[in-house]
Amino acid sequence: MGLVCAKTVRSEICTASEDLAARLKTLLERWALNECVRLSVERTESFLPAGSRSPELLFLDMDSVELPEQGRSEREKGGLVVISRDAGRAIHSYRWHPSAFLKPDFDERRFSEVMSACEKHWQAGRICLESPYLRRAFRLPLGRIRYVEASAHYCMFHQGKQLVRFRFAAGELEELLPKPPFVRCHRSYFVHMGAVTGMTYTTLTLRDGAGLPLGRTYVRSVREALDDWKA
Repeated sequence: MGLVCAKTVRSEICTASEDLAARLKTLLERWALNECVRLSVERTESFLPAGSRSPELLFLDMDSVELPEQGRSEREKGGLVVISRDAGRAIHSYRWHPSAFLKPDFDERRFSEVMSACEKHWQAGRICLESPYLRRAFRLPLGRIRYVEASAHYCMFHQGKQLVRFRFAAGELEELLPKPPFVRCHRSYFVHMGAVTGMTYTTLTLRDGAGLPLGRTYVRSVREALDDWKA
């Protein structure tokens, strides 16, 4: 078993606003860690002409960037997210077939919804676990894993109500899983920190209400990892 990823997805923030650029960059990088997507983030203050190398994701601030008269042309191949306070500008952008629209006061939940609407443009950047031991190639996106339970020579990957079982040693898996977003919380368990909502000295509580055991020797490292993740 190993990690595979088709490509690094190129995202571009087109805005003259320093505050908006910094906020979007922070959210994009945090989202990419959470979803285990290989993503690069660039920033420009001008709308590139048709024919320029198009990013897979373009965040266009229509309140601060001067736009050309011509249409989006070749940029239609990538995902466009329009940002504006003015609904009229958003309507004007429909000729470019945007994937989503954001108002400048968006929160993290709304940002996640927008990224979901753009999934086809970034899905090639998913980091996946690939098993070479099956007759048919099988890839499991890391961002869908909530926690992993190791038992003997097998690891069980929990994705909400779905369960995938691989023959794999826990020690080898610990070397593979990216940190963040994963952390080992017990000799038999690894957890995605985005799934954790609470912690005691013996248990981690997940968003679906499930509880995972927290080993005594892992309490400090897990607490520090969660604090850094929330920060």
